[in-house]
Amino acid sequence: MFIVHVASELAPIAKVGGLGDVIGGLSKALVKKGHNVTVILPKYDCIDYRLVEELKVLERDFEGATLWSTSYHGVQLILIESHQKFFERGRIYGEEDDTDRFLFFCRVASAYLEGIHFDALHLHDWPTAACSLFYKGKAKKVFTIHNLEHQGKCLPEKLGGCAYNPENFQDRVFKEEINLMRGALYNANAVTVVSPTYMQEILTKDLGCDLEEDLKKNKKKLHGILNGIDTQYWDPKTDSFLVENYGLESRDLGKKANKEHLQKHLQLKVSDAPLVVAVTRLVPQKGPDLIHYGIEKTLELGGQFALLGSTDDPEMRAHFEEFSNHPNVSICFDYDEPLSHLLYAAADMFLMPSIFEPCGLAQMISLTYGTVPLVRATGGLKDTIFDGKNGFSFAIPDNKGVEEVLQRAFAAYQTEQWQSLTSTGMQTDLSWDSSATQFLKIYA
Repeated sequence: MFIVHVASELAPIAKVGGLGDVIGGLSKALVKKGHNVTVILPKYDCIDYRLVEELKVLERDFEGATLWSTSYHGVQLILIESHQKFFERGRIYGEEDDTDRFLFFCRVASAYLEGIHFDALHLHDWPTAACSLFYKGKAKKVFTIHNLEHQGKCLPEKLGGCAYNPENFQDRVFKEEINLMRGALYNANAVTVVSPTYMQEILTKDLGCDLEEDLKKNKKKLHGILNGIDTQYWDPKTDSFLVENYGLESRDLGKKANKEHLQKHLQLKVSDAPLVVAVTRLVPQKGPDLIHYGIEKTLELGGQFALLGSTDDPEMRAHFEEFSNHPNVSICFDYDEPLSHLLYAAADMFLMPSIFEPCGLAQMISLTYGTVPLVRATGGLKDTIFDGKNGFSFAIPDNKGVEEVLQRAFAAYQTEQWQSLTSTGMQTDLSWDSSATQFLKIYA
């Protein structure tokens, strides 16, 4: 089968969050199963071009763009370079004209795809939702909701005269605008959601983000498929970012060596005290106030805390910089991929108090590295972390929930239960194999 993903991210060459990890992991899993996979991506100036192979021009003047071809781990890539320099901003998102940038990307990608024969077109979140409208070819259209909160809204004239059904595209709140994600729910042949629990949650008013009625109308199209992780990239036995590799039987010694190295690297006291970490974007969805409280509580309980949190918000930075001089706290704001690997390996516990979490990959990576996740039971966290078996969870996203989950984890630390928790986590199959098989059934 020939499958084309149109996406705004691809880990590790162009990554902001979990979306990039999903495109990378799923694409490689499909290739491993013998399928032909192409990913179409904007040619950002911030791509790590050291990771791709044989970058060459495919077409120099195609719909106001230059098309480039390359490959990554057996996955063919088509990179779209805008002649208007839409993707030369030093970052992937966060520009005032993001809607214009990704509508341009969708137009060019759709025009290119109408010239080739393939079986399934897989679109991801609002930046590629417009392809469900622009692409007029015969391939089956699959749209995946990674995060319903961001929907892509703009004035109708932005579509450049392309015909659309106002009943399906009109935004439910701002009637003068169109909603690209809403339109994709109707235009796609199938709609997938990144975890079974999140699929159920977005059918409710609380988490439906004003699209719950549209989702209910399209319920027969909906499929909840849990994301996997790239178990070649995230593997403590082979991870080149670790100072000592380890597996199930050697996890105690391996984690201790990485913990000592991390403590020295971050100028924390070298100690056997429980080390709690968080690797996250510091946005409201991730519960930054609960993470802040988690740091306070960790210190009260005699532990250490390391935060790798990305944010452009100066107030958010100031909120966490209160801890910057504490001898048992490390705060890092600039995303650092090698450091993130070391944190997963060195940590004893991983705090993830999300207000909502469509799937979440950090808790799965933690399990793989023998680190015990402490999570709020929502979305994909509820589907992967089972209280007292492979981690600890709490239901209500408040300080009391964070306090109780930390107390329970600290009480279990270095006991027989702890050995059971880490052993269970490391033996869980979190690969893309099963999920890729489910996608193949949808593509067919």
